[in-house]
Amino acid sequence: MRYYLIIGYIILFTFSIKSQIFEVSGRVYDANSRIPLPFVNIVINNGRVGGTTDIDGKFSFKYSEEIRFLSLSYVGYESLQYDIKGKIRNLIIRMKKTEYKLPEYVVFPTENPAHRIIKNAVTNLEYNDPEMLPAFSYTNYDKMIFTFELDSLPMIDTLEVDTSAIEFRKFLEKHHLFIMESVTERKFMYPDNNYENIIATKIAGFKDPIFIFLLSMMQSTAFYKDRIRIGDKEYINPISKGSIKKYFFLLQDTLYSGTHDSVFVISYRPRKNTNFDGLKGVISINTKHWAIQNVIAAPAETVGAISLRIEQMYEYVQNKQWFPVQLNTIAIMNNVILSDTTSTITLAGNVKDTTGLEIISLPFGFGKSYVKDIDLDPDFRRRDFNSVEVEVDPNAADREPDFWLGYRIDSLTEKELNTYIFVDSVSKAENYNRQIKTFESIITGRIPWGIFDLDINRFIGFNSYEGFALGLGIHTNDKLSQVFNIGGFFRYGFKDKRIKYGGDLRFMLYQKHDVELRLNYMDYVTETNGVAFFDDKQRLIKPEYFRDFLITRMDNTISYKGSIRFRTLKYLVVDAGFGKSIKQVNNSYWFGDGEKPLAKQSFDFTEVSIGLKYAHGEKFLKNVRRKISLGTNYPVVWFQYTRGIKDLIGGDYNYNRFDVKIEKSFYTNYLGETSFKIAAGYIDTDIPYTTLFNGNGAYQVFTIFAPNSFATMRMNEFLSSKYVALYFMHDFGKLLFQLERFKPEFAVATNIAFGTLDDKKKHQGIDYKTLEHGYYESGLQINNLLNLRIYSLGVGAYYRYGPYTFANGWDNIAWKVVLKFRFDNF
Repeated sequence: MRYYLIIGYIILFTFSIKSQIFEVSGRVYDANSRIPLPFVNIVINNGRVGGTTDIDGKFSFKYSEEIRFLSLSYVGYESLQYDIKGKIRNLIIRMKKTEYKLPEYVVFPTENPAHRIIKNAVTNLEYNDPEMLPAFSYTNYDKMIFTFELDSLPMIDTLEVDTSAIEFRKFLEKHHLFIMESVTERKFMYPDNNYENIIATKIAGFKDPIFIFLLSMMQSTAFYKDRIRIGDKEYINPISKGSIKKYFFLLQDTLYSGTHDSVFVISYRPRKNTNFDGLKGVISINTKHWAIQNVIAAPAETVGAISLRIEQMYEYVQNKQWFPVQLNTIAIMNNVILSDTTSTITLAGNVKDTTGLEIISLPFGFGKSYVKDIDLDPDFRRRDFNSVEVEVDPNAADREPDFWLGYRIDSLTEKELNTYIFVDSVSKAENYNRQIKTFESIITGRIPWGIFDLDINRFIGFNSYEGFALGLGIHTNDKLSQVFNIGGFFRYGFKDKRIKYGGDLRFMLYQKHDVELRLNYMDYVTETNGVAFFDDKQRLIKPEYFRDFLITRMDNTISYKGSIRFRTLKYLVVDAGFGKSIKQVNNSYWFGDGEKPLAKQSFDFTEVSIGLKYAHGEKFLKNVRRKISLGTNYPVVWFQYTRGIKDLIGGDYNYNRFDVKIEKSFYTNYLGETSFKIAAGYIDTDIPYTTLFNGNGAYQVFTIFAPNSFATMRMNEFLSSKYVALYFMHDFGKLLFQLERFKPEFAVATNIAFGTLDDKKKHQGIDYKTLEHGYYESGLQINNLLNLRIYSLGVGAYYRYGPYTFANGWDNIAWKVVLKFRFDNF
């Protein structure tokens, strides 16, 4: 009996050993930079079981046999066999980088095996794209740190005593340069309803959450659109239609997941002798729905002060959909270097002498986004969304420490806490929050000053009629009242020697739909026969307004107007108004039949108007002070109807006027960006030329280019009561030509206009032409000849042809300087 018991124990013990599960875990780092390596391929022993590190370089695997070694492989790094010596938990593994470039050419016996995989991934793009789901929601925690690579700096014991390099080294051991965190709740409903609520922000040295928004735009949320955003540019997705003709793909490895699916690891880069905004990196495709499981991407060419790389990790969520669960952004500052023995560096506002620091070190940023609480079946309705896409909670910057505990993946380290304390103290001394408000002022055109906002666009101006003009514009802001806004302006032109002024009062009646009552009075100058829409805003950095420099003919105008403006149907803005204006011409023009009247150089107009702007998909960022448009990918349409009423409070004329314009820009992969504008106007009866249409000319022999105008048409050369115009431009970018350091961008343009004028005999005392035969011009621009970061310079030439061509060929040519601003879309 005892014998059988012993046999039974032996069998049970043997079975327990056989069924024992071994678990190995750890983290993989770059041996030099100590940066965690995401998506490293790991195989246990010599089998087919293993997996990859996550986006933080961490791994954890279970195996039914004793684990003797791990085989690690990673594109751009030496393969490694890591022997397990007792400890199998919390391993620290370092891999050495190797000089690796995708080969120039690879000869395959048949089709490149990576192409079949990429084609399958492209075929399943819509199926795997989370934004093709009916709806989803999630919570996102972001953290970004800017720091120096500490291991590239000299150790303290190698430095001379009492050097500031020792002080700097000690500082970096206890502090990063900068840290910020945020928590965002996102809701999405197909096809394009999106709402992101930033519920918490913590920014070292800053209170203003707009900084969070700008950094959150560093990369696209998912890797399934034709174009992927990295930083302030968009790049053609290697997983898109036609990509195998433009990208070179190489299958690097094949892994096997625990669900019996295969994972193909493929490296990619633009093919040689191709010019387009492409990416390079590594992508892992899972055979389960041929979906992206991991991706690393960086611009194929490093241009500018910052080198960026993005990393994304996806998981199969709720047994339904591949979904991004973590996104990393790595930013290396190329133009900020610690080197040689005479340089200095600014440390969070304090200038430090770095004498003795001879090792080059680049600062870099490391941002992490963790997605949690994913819900793929939320119950949303369209009324849950509006035009505000990103909104900052008023209490976002004031969250208590306990609030953050529910969202942080790990507690803040001592070094991170020290960074907050140090940078906050420096910010208070240097007033960083005022500086970030200055940046916002550049975008919005207003400078906060207590309960007032100063209008930047009113400070200085120039046109050929007024000459240089100085002025001031001021309005109250939300600090005084969120219900009303009152303000005014004055302006003095040094050429026309006349003071202009005006005032306005606005009441916010219903904030949800932006219902606003507006009253204004102005005594100023307006362009003769110019076109203005109800929402036009003068902006210093909007190239289209460079045409204003050339305006030579203006009318003295006194106007009174009241209007009510509101948003409805989500994307439609309506402005209904009633007003009176008196326009006085400043030349010999007179209106009427027969001989010139004795004293009629001013004209009275009483008008009722309604203006509409429809921008489907237009999104806004809303913080505690501003609502900033983020634009739209759809055409924007304006329609404006004006009814002139005779004998009502002094009006001289009955008429109906219609103004329309349509604007649209779109990008075509491998061809570039196309933009066009259609403008048209119609007036049904004879009225003075002050309220008709000029041709929108913008000619000087050599001047700054103004988009959406006629470069070769003289100012006030044409006059119309009915017209239609088309402005077309195609920008090839760098697709046609580029060298290593010289990257000009070519663009072509064509502009066309037709028009008529009723009863030409009534418009006397001035010279003009009409547009019945059609006006044509085309041009070539070579942009980005000189890139100065904030703006770039180029040159262009336009040629006038067709019925209105001049006999002297040189008179048909206009030469242009092309000035393009980075922020001109705001």
